[in-house]
Formats: sequence, structure tokens, C-alpha cells
Amino acid sequence: MRRHALSDAAREYRSAMWILAGVAAAGYAVGLAGVRGNVPRLAGLLGLSLGVAATVVAFFFGLRAHNRALTDQEISSRRSMIVLLAAELGNKDDETLASIVRRGGPAADAARLILKGRSDRQDSPRRS
Repeated sequence: MRRHALSDAAREYRSAMWILAGVAAAGYAVGLAGVRGNVPRLAGLLGLSLGVAATVVAFFFGLRAHNRALTDQEISSRRSMIVLLAAELGNKDDETLASIVRRGGPAADAARLILKGRSDRQDSPRRS
């Protein structure tokens, strides 16, 4: 399976997730130090609270990055499918393409692009 490159939005969410994961790890380290008595108990409790809060927010950003990546992959796959369909439908006549457009779906998008391209070629003046 081919991996798609992440969009800028998905990359930003993923970066924020890892930064917050680092903050959470630091908070848990302070919390552990508080349990061991190396730092005051209040500081340990605040560190533990910060760790939990950062973990929750990091999880949220991770979900957002994942959803954005899936959306981007779906858009890319749809575009590829339309190009493949357009290549397959390119040798069909205009009436057949018009009936495909009426049915709807990705094939209709490809047929619409072919018909538009044909009409643009017919409308443009020819140069000799």
C-alpha cells in the first residue's frame, strides 16, 4: 500500500502531538520525583496534573492528525480514480458520456471533464 505525504495541516497536528507528548513525559517525571520525595509534594502533584492534561490534549491532536491524513488520502485517491476513468472513457462518444454524466458518481466527473475538454477544443480557434 502506498503511503501518501501528509498535508501541512496534518503535519502541524502531528508536530503539536509530539510536543505535547514531550511535555507530558516531563510532567510525569516531576510527578514521579514528587512521589519519591525528590521534589515537594505539591510540585509533584502539579507535574502529574500537567502530564495528564498534556496526554489528553496530545491524544486529541493525534486523532485530528489521523483524521486529516485519512481525508487527504481519500481526496488523492479520488483524483487518481477520476484520471484513470477519464483515460478509460476517452474513446467513448459524446452521447455515451452524457448518459454517464446523468448517472452520477466518479465516472460522471471523469465524463464531464472529457466533454468539457472536447467542447473547449472545438471552441478554440485553430492556428495554422
